[in-house]
Amino acid sequence: MTAALLLLLISCGKSEQSSTVDLIKTVASEARTKPRIEVTIKLNGDQATPDELTLQKSIEDKIEQAHVGRLVSSGVEAGFMTITVEVENSADAITKLRTVLQGAGVLDRSAFKVSAGSQQ
Repeated sequence: MTAALLLLLISCGKSEQSSTVDLIKTVASEARTKPRIEVTIKLNGDQATPDELTLQKSIEDKIEQAHVGRLVSSGVEAGFMTITVEVENSADAITKLRTVLQGAGVLDRSAFKVSAGSQQ
């Protein structure tokens, strides 16, 4: 009886451990396969003005409100602001991003770069 109970406990432990490992593998796999879109917006000068930083925050908020995807990062580099979003479908996301950028008045000075998976 004790041996049977011990075997049952060991097999249950392995099953739970196996399902936990499977879950971790699934989550990691899904995280790697979601595309990312980097939006680059040309600034008026080399450094961002306070108005441009406010504009960037406003664009980030609108991206979240439009449910485009998960905001991964944003920043300002020499002459450009960048916003990176992890998305489910890059074509649908770019369409939504174009709408957000057009509403913000910066679509004509914006560019998109799509990358596969989470590399950052």
